[in-house]
Amino acid sequence: MSLYKEFGPIFPYLTSIRKLENYLSFDIEFPKKWKVPKKYVIEDQVVERTEASSESRSFSFVCPFNENTLEETLKNLKSIVSFNKEIEEKEKLFNSKVMELKNIFEKQNL
Repeated sequence: MSLYKEFGPIFPYLTSIRKLENYLSFDIEFPKKWKVPKKYVIEDQVVERTEASSESRSFSFVCPFNENTLEETLKNLKSIVSFNKEIEEKEKLFNSKVMELKNIFEKQNL
């Protein structure tokens, strides 16, 4: 497991990693409009923090310090990022196509 490969996708959103007794806490800030699907969240291991700014949401993802749960937590964090990046790309493509159609309808008569 390369740390660079593991943390690369979440690095822009990672604010800190803390050791809490036998646990690791990944403090993350996601854009306000991002969704955090329940399928990527272990309910008793995630806390949304209230000190977030108006543009972001802050979370602490906590997991016991063992290989399986650490890998699962990192996998879930990467899945949240890729899920939202995909939504952003789809919205961008949709808006591009809408603008393209608007231009066609403005230039042509029915």
